[in-house]
Amino acid sequence: MADGMTADGDTAFVATYTPANGTVDTTTYKLDTTTGVEITNQLDHANGGLQYLSRSDWTGTWPTVDGEVSDQISTWGNPINGTDASGKAASYTYRKTISKEDLAKLDSFDSLNPTDFSTLTDEIVYGKDNGLGLIDMRGLDYDDEKWDELLDQLTPSDYQTLITQSGYGTAAIKSVDKPSTTDRDAATGLVNYGVDASGNFYFKGNITHCGVIVLAQTYNDDLAYHYGENIGDESYYLGVDGWYAPAVNMHRTAFSGRNSEYYSEDPFVGGHIASLECKGVASRGMYVFVKHFAVNDQENHRGDRDGQFSIATFLNEQAAREIYLKTFEMCIKTDDVQMNYAKDNGDGTYSNATREIPSVTGVMTSFNRIGYTWAGGDYNLVTGVLRNEWGFHGFIITDNANTGVFMDAGQMIRAGADGKLTNLPTGARYTFNKDDVADYHYGREAIHNILYTIANSKTMNGGMPGSRYLAKVEPYQKVIYAVDGVCGGLIAVLVVLTILRFRKKKEDVKTV
Repeated sequence: MADGMTADGDTAFVATYTPANGTVDTTTYKLDTTTGVEITNQLDHANGGLQYLSRSDWTGTWPTVDGEVSDQISTWGNPINGTDASGKAASYTYRKTISKEDLAKLDSFDSLNPTDFSTLTDEIVYGKDNGLGLIDMRGLDYDDEKWDELLDQLTPSDYQTLITQSGYGTAAIKSVDKPSTTDRDAATGLVNYGVDASGNFYFKGNITHCGVIVLAQTYNDDLAYHYGENIGDESYYLGVDGWYAPAVNMHRTAFSGRNSEYYSEDPFVGGHIASLECKGVASRGMYVFVKHFAVNDQENHRGDRDGQFSIATFLNEQAAREIYLKTFEMCIKTDDVQMNYAKDNGDGTYSNATREIPSVTGVMTSFNRIGYTWAGGDYNLVTGVLRNEWGFHGFIITDNANTGVFMDAGQMIRAGADGKLTNLPTGARYTFNKDDVADYHYGREAIHNILYTIANSKTMNGGMPGSRYLAKVEPYQKVIYAVDGVCGGLIAVLVVLTILRFRKKKEDVKTV
C-alpha cells in the first residue's frame, strides 16, 4: 500500500488532545530568568541559508545532501556514495562551491559589532597616578566607579601585553600593581610545567583525575562538586591560579577528536555536572575557563596554519540554544560562591568581609566559526548572548592563538572578548593603537574584564588594600638578565679597548 500499512488500523488507539493553552506562548520565556534581559535571535547569521528540519513540515524539511560528491575520501564515515581506485565501495565527502560574497565573509575580520566606531567619544587616558593597586578592587562590584580610576593608570604597553599575550597566565603589570598569574590546561586536572635555567619548558607535578564522561555517568552531585574542590586544592600545591576547563561541548558524533574531554551528548547532564565542578573549583578561589565557546565538535579543521582556514559551522537559533549553548549557560548561571577579603572601611580601618561572587568568571572561545564569523570574534555570540543576555562579567580568552593565526585581536576585543592565548610577542599579530578611540574603548573593557577576574581570585590571597606586590623572578628571566649583564660588560670592554687603541694610533702619528 502507498502508506505502508498492510492492515486496517485500530481507531480505539487514536485520540485528540487539545492543550489548555492553544496559542503559542511568546511571553513566559521572553525575558532571561536570571538577568531579565529580553531574549532575541542572535545567531541568524549562522544558518547559512540552509533548510532545517521542522516539526511543522516533517517530510518537506527532511535533510538532504547539500552539495555534490567530491573526490576526497571521508574520514568521518559518510554513507557509501562511490567506489575507490580498486573498485571497492567508498565514502566520499561532499563539496559545494562557495559564492564570492560568502568567501569574502570568510576572509573578513568583521566582528559583526553594530557600533559606528566613529561615534565613540572616550577620553583617552594613560599613566595617571591615582595610587591604586589591583588589591584595592577586591570585593568591589564590577561597575564600581573606582575601577575607572585604576584603569586610568594603565599604559599602552599594558594594553598590548594583556590583550595579546595572556596564554597560560598573565604578566605582572606594574602600573596597577598586578602580580603575574599562572593558568594551566587539561580537562581532567592540571598539566603543569615550568621553565628551566635554559628557558626550556619541562613538565612537573601533573595531577589528573578520572575522565569527565565517567563523572557524568555517576549522576552524583556531591562527587562532581568534590571533583572541582580537589582541583582547586591542588592548584595551591602547583602554584596555579586559573584552569582551562571544564570543556562542555557536545558529543555530537562519536568521531569528534576531543570527546574524552566532554561530558555527554545531553546538554542538561553535561551542564549540570560541569556547573557543580565549576562551583567546587571556585570555592577554593581558583578561576575556570569554561570551553570551547561555542559549537566546537570536531578537530579535523581547526585552522592551525596561515590563512582563514577554520571550519564554518552552520546551525539555527533553536539548535544553538537548546543544545550547544545550554551547557555554557548552565555553568555561567550556577550558584555563586563566597569570597573572603579585607574591606577598607574608609576611615583608616579595615575589617574581614565576605561577599558572593560568580562561580564562573572565565570562558574560552573556540577555533571554529559561527556561520562565517570566528566564534571568538563574533559580537552576537560573545556580547549579545554571553555578556548581555546571561550577564557574564569576566575574562574571555581565545583558544590556542599561537597556532590559530586567524584569531585577530582587534576583531576579538570589538566582539567583547579580552585576551589571546599566546605567550610570545611574535604570536600577537596585532599592535594596539594607543591613539585610536575604538582600540582604546574596547581594549579598556577587555582589561577591566581580565583584572576583575584576577582581583577576585586566589591570586590576591593574603593581600589587603594598600598592599604592594613584588614580582617573582623566574629562572629563565635570571638567565636573560645574566646574559644581558655579560653582553653589557663585553661591550664596555670593547669600547675601552677601542678608545685605547685609537689613542695609541694618534701617539704613533705624533712620534713620526
